[in-house]
Amino acid sequence: MKTSILASFLSAICPLLAAQTSPPAVVFHGNCSNKAPTFQEWFGQTRLPYGDTYIAQGERKEQILGQYSKLKLQMSLEEVEKLLGNPDFANARPTARLATTPEPTVPQCNNEVGYILKKSSENMADAKDVAIYLLFSEDGKLYWVAPQNLPGLKPLGTPTEGNVAPLVQRKTASWKEYIFADEGFAITLPDETNPHPDATLAETTVYTVSMSPETKLSLRVSHQNRDCAATLAQLKDGALKGKSGIDPSSVMEVSISGYPGVEYQYKLDAGFFSSDRFYCVNGRFYTFSIAWPLNQSRPAAATRVVNSFRLLQAESQK
Repeated sequence: MKTSILASFLSAICPLLAAQTSPPAVVFHGNCSNKAPTFQEWFGQTRLPYGDTYIAQGERKEQILGQYSKLKLQMSLEEVEKLLGNPDFANARPTARLATTPEPTVPQCNNEVGYILKKSSENMADAKDVAIYLLFSEDGKLYWVAPQNLPGLKPLGTPTEGNVAPLVQRKTASWKEYIFADEGFAITLPDETNPHPDATLAETTVYTVSMSPETKLSLRVSHQNRDCAATLAQLKDGALKGKSGIDPSSVMEVSISGYPGVEYQYKLDAGFFSSDRFYCVNGRFYTFSIAWPLNQSRPAAATRVVNSFRLLQAESQK
């Protein structure tokens, strides 16, 4: 399934936020280190900055593809490296915790690593990349393996298996408002969301929302400061020109609490429609992505989620 322009291929999970009568606030504070290069470091070591395509060659490619079938859930990164070799890059991020709890003495980090077989652009979220992404929970155990553009390889695990120890006791799903004070927003959901660092966009946090098996919904929050007017204009211009299969007639301007945004719709390769909505608030981007089957209308539940999104202390942020 193709991803949106600013969204990454993967979704993962970190500790879950349970439904409570009083919505909990979540933070992502903490220092995490990783021995593997960051994406930016790896990118600078390739010929990609000079316009050349990166292709894993010879023994490197053979080892990754040949040993893939030996991967097992609950492996450590060290065990994975013995099979596939060192990853091209990795991203260690602190796991979510309740704002009312103290920062742990020992950093609790999720880790995500990437093995790239082919890449032609500087966009970490390029849907054309041929790659394998692996995600490890805070206890260092492999819980999800996601091949991208490798139809011969089967994914392992699911994004809901990441951390067995939730922040608070999980309860039966019901529509409630959840507050994410550290990210500056609140949102009403049918179940607890899954905040986690994006597998390929290091500065982005992803909130996966439980929908029907055929409907996918996620919210991405970018922590990289961008020029709102310029970036939204670029998105709108590309959409109106029909780039990436976007339907120009679906493009519309949106706003929230006076902050600008843009939305558009397009067809995915695997028989799905997709809709992306972008809000920009003082340089921070909030991006909703929804995907649903071509033979169905846009899910009402997904629309309800998107329409419930609100900014915290919006007036004071202006």
